[in-house]
Amino acid sequence: MRALGRRVAAAALTAAALVGALGAAPTAQAAARTFIRDAEIEHTLRLMSGPVFEAAGLAPDSVRLFILLDPALNAFVAGGRTMVLNTGLLERLDQAETVIGVIAHETGHITGGHLARREMAVNSLTGPAMLATVLAGAAAVAAGSPQAGAALALGSQSAIQRSLLAYSRAEEAAADQAAVTYMSRAEIDPTGMLDILRTFKGQEVFQSRRLDPYALSHPLSSERISLLENRIASSAAVGAPLDPQIAYWHGRMRAKLEGFTQRPERVLARLDLAADPESELNLYRRAVALHRMADAQGALGAIDRLLKIRPDDPYYWELRGQVLFESARPAEAVTAYRRAVALAPDEPLIAGYLGRALLAGGQPGQEAEALEILKRAARDDPGEAGILRDLAQAYARAGDDANAALYTAQRLALGGETAEAARMARRAMDLLPRGSPGWLRAEDIATLADTPAR
Repeated sequence: MRALGRRVAAAALTAAALVGALGAAPTAQAAARTFIRDAEIEHTLRLMSGPVFEAAGLAPDSVRLFILLDPALNAFVAGGRTMVLNTGLLERLDQAETVIGVIAHETGHITGGHLARREMAVNSLTGPAMLATVLAGAAAVAAGSPQAGAALALGSQSAIQRSLLAYSRAEEAAADQAAVTYMSRAEIDPTGMLDILRTFKGQEVFQSRRLDPYALSHPLSSERISLLENRIASSAAVGAPLDPQIAYWHGRMRAKLEGFTQRPERVLARLDLAADPESELNLYRRAVALHRMADAQGALGAIDRLLKIRPDDPYYWELRGQVLFESARPAEAVTAYRRAVALAPDEPLIAGYLGRALLAGGQPGQEAEALEILKRAARDDPGEAGILRDLAQAYARAGDDANAALYTAQRLALGGETAEAARMARRAMDLLPRGSPGWLRAEDIATLADTPAR
């Protein structure tokens, strides 16, 4: 996984890399400010949310899903069609239908226009937030898609926090009813929605500081639960079997998150007591835990057993590439990443990892190949800071100092390093043809980075 604005790990959310990025152990506060990127988990969320969005009359690509590295059970919408899901929610909810129920409920807030009625104070955004907005627009133009710069536009934590105003009980009830409608249309059993509400209902005796954030921002009431029970009882989708593919990928997502976010010693101890330690998902947990403990050979052995089960799985090949790369074996990592890219050609994050491994390999001709791969990855995913960093490095090695400075400025702007972003942007302006698209983007970065916060 990668962080929006700073890279959390080479190919996944390794805790060791998180410590390196932040300079300290990941406290709850630090984690709450980190968005992560992971091709496999994003694939899983698209699979789970797509039927709901379509049932709600929304094009799946029009709703932007982001993953917040935070152990708290929470989800929220933040401006327009942007939905944020905490890793704690994705990991703790053990039934796919319950996660889908949360997504459906948040979709109800989107279609109901609830967030649009709240003052977002967009005009007050300055500094990194305004930079993110401008860069998002530039990225959308470059990629030919209005959604292409979504990751950049979500860069302001203050904007997100302003979105976390508690909904009214009427809005909550309306979102519940809409969620049941959407899940019923998608032929997904909505009963799981009740499970999470009953969990929160039991928290009403707690002090506010002990409540899950979702319970605070989504107020409960007995009437709301009663209305939901009645609505679900009349749904034709009650008892409908879940698509086995959704259940499978949900299980994999939880296994990956557990492996990367929990203490590896604890993960391995549980696996030693498991009834089926060689099951696919337990092998996945083991591979990740062993990798985090710097046991590369053990991790690779577990991954090889996974690849015997699913030889054409791009995400297992991606994990193999990560283990090899982070074990200082870039040439072998290139082979694994090439296979992953061949199996998932539309995953720019994986392509970015291949580009990085090629840069590190130092083989003749690989740097030119890395530059082309990273240019395409940045075009398809312009908000990924890790890709921008590697692309700047590839340009620098090719002797293109102008574009190296431009993409460095863009990466620094995403991370909120405004002074350095402005300095690199001005350097890019000195080297690029005046009035060219790159020069104009650099000018935007320099101007906005120099704008004092109000």
